[in-house]
Amino acid sequence: MRGLITIGLSILLLAMMSCNSTKLTENNSGEEKVYWVNSSKVPCEGVAPMSCLQVQESETIEEGKWKFFYSNIEGFDYVPGNIYRIKVKVQKIQGTIPADASSLHYQLVEVMEKYTDLTLRLTNIWLVKEAGDLLNPKGAKGDLTFEINAGERKFYGYSGCNTFRGTIASITDKEIKFGPLASTRMACGEEEMKLETKIMQDLEKVSQYHLEGNYLSLMDSDKNVLIKLLNVD
Repeated sequence: MRGLITIGLSILLLAMMSCNSTKLTENNSGEEKVYWVNSSKVPCEGVAPMSCLQVQESETIEEGKWKFFYSNIEGFDYVPGNIYRIKVKVQKIQGTIPADASSLHYQLVEVMEKYTDLTLRLTNIWLVKEAGDLLNPKGAKGDLTFEINAGERKFYGYSGCNTFRGTIASITDKEIKFGPLASTRMACGEEEMKLETKIMQDLEKVSQYHLEGNYLSLMDSDKNVLIKLLNVD
């Protein structure tokens, strides 16, 4: 009986030690950091495919400077569609840390700012209604389409002959700049190729946009409408 009691106490002691191994150190006050948190999570690769927050520590948000954040933030009630500025307490975790876990514990101290990300209004599938003076332009396979994913800073489309894709170099609630395009290389008729060339050239000139109802106007720096789109999703 005494042996069984000794074994039981040993097991209990080991269990307590195991629990303590993932606790925060008592004398570890940690440090406070301030993060911007982007309005959408994005696919990322940890131990397995997952979705990550996007954060940056700059004074103001810098386009294209978002970094993956793989950990959880205790007490942070994240709602997609909002941009946050938060203060977080960061502490080291004592003891043995699993290979797939962070050695740091993050806890929300304060939500300093929170506002709706207006750029997400552009995330949609759009039909090209005007391309300069051309109304309802048609390509070799029918309507010209344009898809924007503002959260992931990507865009896709059909320009009259080929399909294309690219990244959004910068975007605000009024301005947008498209990055380099990659497209398929099919050959079509002369009219379709002319239309496609115009669409590609105009996309390079776009620097502003205006959203009104279901219509999105892509404009140059002088606010000339280059391409007008209709929400079809």
